Amino acid sequence: MTRLFNRFGMCVPWTMLLAVMLVVFVAAQPAQAEQRPGTLLRETVDQLLDELSNNRPKYEADKCQLYSVVNRLVLPLFAIDKINRLILGKHFKAVSPQMRNRFSRAFMEMLIRTYATAMFEYTDQELVLKPPESLEFDKSAGTALLRHRVPVSGQAPVLVDYVLRRTTDGHWQILDIKIDHISLVLTYRLQYDHMIRKKGFELLLFTLEKKVEDC
Repeated sequence: MTRLFNRFGMCVPWTMLLAVMLVVFVAAQPAQAEQRPGTLLRETVDQLLDELSNNRPKYEADKCQLYSVVNRLVLPLFAIDKINRLILGKHFKAVSPQMRNRFSRAFMEMLIRTYATAMFEYTDQELVLKPPESLEFDKSAGTALLRHRVPVSGQAPVLVDYVLRRTTDGHWQILDIKIDHISLVLTYRLQYDHMIRKKGFELLLFTLEKKVEDC
């Protein structure tokens, strides 16, 4: 599978998910009558950090429990249906609803496990972060762009953008994450499109499901 690497030589999807963990600590905006972008993210990560810190031995001994608690807390932060549709692109309508659902479960489980591993590894680290640089709204699209620069020791700061989508009940969910202008959604879309065209959707689905079948 084709992989894209950023200027740190790390696989982009992994780096993006790690950036979610790092940046979201300071993503919160003041609570108002209508939820502000970043509020739910901050609350969720605070809750998750407490859970991981207080029960570290349990999760060290059983990674399946770790994945389960992260899945329960973090999955609602993502606009799952929209993300899956964007990633599959032109292939979305070509596969059955059942196959789409299987893809959605396997893909999000893979992301959650990557996120869980990053969170768990950095739970005890002291992080120095800056507030978001800007918050831009696109009312016509119902989206917001939350922009950060994340300090990296010995390196130039990393530009991390959250594209957030407002739901009908006023909450905000992550639609995409961009690190140094490289989109998580577009990266996976290019990877999976290449594999689908070369080997078929069934093999892609089989590969994803094999990665997450141990729990």
